[in-house]
Amino acid sequence: MSRENKMIDFKSAVIVEKLCSITMDVEVSENIVADEIKSAFSRIQQEVKIDGFRHGKVPMNIIKQKFAGEAKDRVVESIIKKTVLDALKKEEFISVGFPVIEEFDYELGQTLKYRFTAERHPKIEVKDYKGIPLKKEIFKITDKSLEQNLEVLRERNAKLVPSKSDKVTDKSFVSVDYDAFGADGKELPEIKAKNYIIDLNSENTAKEFKEALRGLKTGDERDAKIEYLLAYPSEILAGKTVTFKIRVVEIKEKELPDLDSDFAKDMGSENLEDLKTKVKEAVEAEERRRQDIDIEKQIIEYLLEKNKFEVPQSLVAENEESLIEKMKNYMKGQGASEEYVEKQVRLGQEKFREEAEKKIRLSYILNSIFKNENLTVTDADIEEEKSKMKTSNPGRESTVDKYFAEKKENIMLSLKEQKLFGFLLASANIETEEKNMLLKKDEDEK
Repeated sequence: MSRENKMIDFKSAVIVEKLCSITMDVEVSENIVADEIKSAFSRIQQEVKIDGFRHGKVPMNIIKQKFAGEAKDRVVESIIKKTVLDALKKEEFISVGFPVIEEFDYELGQTLKYRFTAERHPKIEVKDYKGIPLKKEIFKITDKSLEQNLEVLRERNAKLVPSKSDKVTDKSFVSVDYDAFGADGKELPEIKAKNYIIDLNSENTAKEFKEALRGLKTGDERDAKIEYLLAYPSEILAGKTVTFKIRVVEIKEKELPDLDSDFAKDMGSENLEDLKTKVKEAVEAEERRRQDIDIEKQIIEYLLEKNKFEVPQSLVAENEESLIEKMKNYMKGQGASEEYVEKQVRLGQEKFREEAEKKIRLSYILNSIFKNENLTVTDADIEEEKSKMKTSNPGRESTVDKYFAEKKENIMLSLKEQKLFGFLLASANIETEEKNMLLKKDEDEK
């Protein structure tokens, strides 16, 4: 056995042991460390080159004088690597990742002591996962809710046409040109716009723009002054006071298509009744998706509430970092300033940590249930899923085959989740309540 792989005698003691972590002290005697130091100096002697000496022939007293620190660092690192996992093995502790060395104490010629903490997957018994109480709201589509959804469809297919009014109103769409100037009066060319459409009925339109434009006619000009907060998402505008010199190019209004057979055919339907049927089916399908999402959310919240236990903090930290990076990338993609993004990270730190902890704990809960109930995902399940996808994608069979070959692991995880939630739903106590589907104004009032 080479010296690099040689086992080292040591003493170890458990300081604290919890559900998924352990803290231990390890001690290696000065005689063993002295042997390791001697070996380290010998290896350094063979490696270094010093002017005036042949390679490998530098006197040991010079090596010890010049490389004592390096020898010490090598030995500490080597002994920890050789002993830390053996210390865990003595306690039958299977570590998640490499243990964290919290402190060590060593000077040449002395005993080496160090303390480490390691984490493991918690062993859990999931409680109360059968007979989960669930409430399922089933919203029925009424004539009024169908009519509203048809109106939404008309709105989406509306055209902007020249306004019948010669003045800007609260419902106008105004095409404008504007130049922008900072508080010092200097032009901000990166903000100027031509033929920019402003919807005065939109909640997202700045009130200063609405106030400036209201009542104007084509060709009229007016200034709008806006003071942007330092935390404003756009880096260009954040913390600035900007004066917009606006000129009205054209006043437009929204023109909705008539709800008739011509409109139905434009939407790919045979006639108006066919369009109504398709819209109703689409709303019903969306309602079923909403029900599924709501039920799954109730299951998750119930399981988390009934099963609280410690999880490896290293996994929580890793997941938290992933959530933060995802949010950062999204906000930067929306043009948010670096300062604004960092502020949002600080404000949401506790929320991110909580969300990450729940996500890790939920994964342990679900995996434990899957194992306890002997649920499996078979090749036959994958083939059935592939067949369904081919049926719904005629003419793209080869693309589906390629997708399943490349994404087999992801598909298996998805099927595993489907089976698991199917099992939990089958054993749940579901209380159903039928309601009429809310109209948009009723949702807003809620």
